[in-house]
Amino acid sequence: MEVLDRRTETSTTWANPEGTLTTTVSGGPVRKLEEGQWVDLNATLRRQADGGIEAEAHPGDLRLAGPGGDRARSVKEAADAPAAAARDLITLGAGARKIGVQWKGGLPAPVLDGARATYPDAVPGADLVVDATRTGFEQFLTLKRRPAGGVAPMTLPLKIPGLKAAQQTDGSVAFTERATGEQIATMPAPVMWDAQIDERSGERRHSTRVPMTVVQDGDTVELRLTPDPEFLADPATRYPVTVDPATDTLSVLFDTFVQGGDSTDQSASTDLELGWPGDHAGAAKRTARSFITWETGQFADALVTDAKLELYNYHSWSCEKRGWEVWAADPANTSSRWSKQPALKQKYATSTETRSGNCDNAGWVSADVTELAKTWASAKAATGSMALKAVDESDTYAWKRFYSSEATEDKIPRLIVTFNYRPRTGSNLQAGPPFYSQGGVYKADSLTPTLRFTTEDVNEDDLVQGTFEVTDKATGEVVALFKSAFVRSGETASAKVPAGKLVTGRAYAFRTTTYDGAHYASGWSAPVTFTVDTAWKPGAAIDALGAANAVLDAADITPATTSDSRYAAIAETATGTVTVPWDPKGTIEVRPDDIAAVGIGSAAQQQRGVNVNGSVVHADAAAAVDTVIQPTLAGGSRTLQVIKQASAPHEYRVAVSLPEGARLRQEADGSVVIVPANQDEPVAAINAPWAKDARGRDVPTSYRLDGNTLVQRVDFTAVTAFPVVADPWWNPFSWKWKRIGKTVKKAAKKCGMGALAAYVPVQAHHVSVNVQRARAGLRMVKFAGGPLGYVSIAAAGCLMGQLS
Repeated sequence: MEVLDRRTETSTTWANPEGTLTTTVSGGPVRKLEEGQWVDLNATLRRQADGGIEAEAHPGDLRLAGPGGDRARSVKEAADAPAAAARDLITLGAGARKIGVQWKGGLPAPVLDGARATYPDAVPGADLVVDATRTGFEQFLTLKRRPAGGVAPMTLPLKIPGLKAAQQTDGSVAFTERATGEQIATMPAPVMWDAQIDERSGERRHSTRVPMTVVQDGDTVELRLTPDPEFLADPATRYPVTVDPATDTLSVLFDTFVQGGDSTDQSASTDLELGWPGDHAGAAKRTARSFITWETGQFADALVTDAKLELYNYHSWSCEKRGWEVWAADPANTSSRWSKQPALKQKYATSTETRSGNCDNAGWVSADVTELAKTWASAKAATGSMALKAVDESDTYAWKRFYSSEATEDKIPRLIVTFNYRPRTGSNLQAGPPFYSQGGVYKADSLTPTLRFTTEDVNEDDLVQGTFEVTDKATGEVVALFKSAFVRSGETASAKVPAGKLVTGRAYAFRTTTYDGAHYASGWSAPVTFTVDTAWKPGAAIDALGAANAVLDAADITPATTSDSRYAAIAETATGTVTVPWDPKGTIEVRPDDIAAVGIGSAAQQQRGVNVNGSVVHADAAAAVDTVIQPTLAGGSRTLQVIKQASAPHEYRVAVSLPEGARLRQEADGSVVIVPANQDEPVAAINAPWAKDARGRDVPTSYRLDGNTLVQRVDFTAVTAFPVVADPWWNPFSWKWKRIGKTVKKAAKKCGMGALAAYVPVQAHHVSVNVQRARAGLRMVKFAGGPLGYVSIAAAGCLMGQLS
């Protein structure tokens, strides 16, 4: 079964029956987020109603020109045409990262074939061809006969707002953001070749570099290519001749090959190659090696049990098996060449699997890379790089070609890793009852208090056991070591301190670790302090707050609150003001800085509230339900219903006072959002409901709307472990971190949000960052001035951690 919360652009994870996980990491993106939904990539080109051409699902939203205009009478005439004659041919990307390639002159209607668009006779005797690749495009001019006058200059105007184009020493072009200097795309040095192909190697037999100059004027660049007239006029040249500049966007993922005698970047190629094809470039032997960088964060810090590299081998010199090797290597980049290739560190695998189209068995070949994946996992690496080479680089029979990550077919490199995780040491350590802390110190009224913590294991179906170690704070002596029963991951592990171990009036510390039946967590949790006072009588308010805090870590509440005659808590947060009334029939008001105030009924059923460390508690020892209201640091508020017995009501009503014209809307994931008048985008949300019993288990719960009243139903039963805690949690979307644009941009990129990060104003002094639950497994992220985006829970958590 697929684990949807772990799905990313490049990886898919399945839960195995024995409790392990298997992740397939692809060498390039295989899907993209579109309006909050994952869509499989598909580079197939489709004709649109306006005549334009679009790739069906491309990460760069690739679009090509339709027919129109007067065609140039020759390649030279098109090159010499004025700038006004240029029209958009290709657009890739959006916003500050948009690249537009233009063509001078009219174009015929293209002939579409899968991911290829051919504009026949775009100029007489030459076809213009565009191939959609997985993350970019490749453009060809195919000269079907010798051009008139023996010359075929080619000019490609580019529109690159906010970018700078710089030609590199190898002839390639790097595109960087002017504001940050970050390179976002590359165009390898152009080459051209004729129709001669070596039958055994599949390599081009007659090719050469194409000289190019780069001229930029503001947001416009001209690439001026000058194909070699001697190559075009050479009687040995067999037409058609193809002139090829390609463009590729850059990401953490990367693959390329280097080859002796080749001085051009091959990262935009749809090939990976290894071995020797049997020829030379001058004195250089044209031996090839390939390099791949993978995203390995999916199994970082995991216990890897199996890992397999799979490559689609579509061409080999021979059908005979010849060995090839996998090495750990330094990462490659667009500057990697045979004479400047990444260092090979250690050999990890050898395979002899061989396939080829000329053997009628093109297909997947594999190598066992378990030990290499283990090294990446133990290093907690976000990426891992490898090299591929032939065992015998002088044996032409070892020559092989594979599809690279740029191929549009579903045949790109992939890494299949099976792994398990050690359980975590746990969180939310508490001592009690009443499980109440002040200044981080818990207080217990018994010599045999219960210690507990929330268990955590990435494998959510695992049963785990807690181990507790109690130390006397004054002496440092371990006074007790004991274990809990096994519970399901995510539930509460708890156990009583054995009798005779503690003394009233003393302070103790306890720490925990976790066991999943096969592995212990790495080390112990941070210790938590508690005191024992058998004479202490905590009271109903403390009991209620302790029960509420049992199901979540209350570290995000706003303790620095004031009060007055009307409000028990007035909390100034990073995004606005939250006020909580003394009166249980009063209204909680949340006033964010950037949207109108919203009022929320407290739903409390008991007497006047009590402010306890920032929480407003409505409690009665004789009542079936207590209520705890907590302003949060994020500028929202949550209302915790502490349901103490089976006789309590099943429904809890919260009246919502909305700004004029605003409305409530229930979402598919169960949450309720507030939508302003005449808009469709929400500005705030009441998160999807949850309820937990005393063991940390989920209790069925749901919302329904009755006009502007939110009704939460909690379906406990007589056998439920009480108390049950249920939580309507109101959050404005504008959670603000006071960070400069450069910091936000860096954090977003580090957390895998490169596309959204493009819209962050790098020079801004303050950038608003909005993070909110969107639907199961996804979080909605919006940076000031940019579009909405949807990311995984892990990515959103990474961003919030970077900015907090």
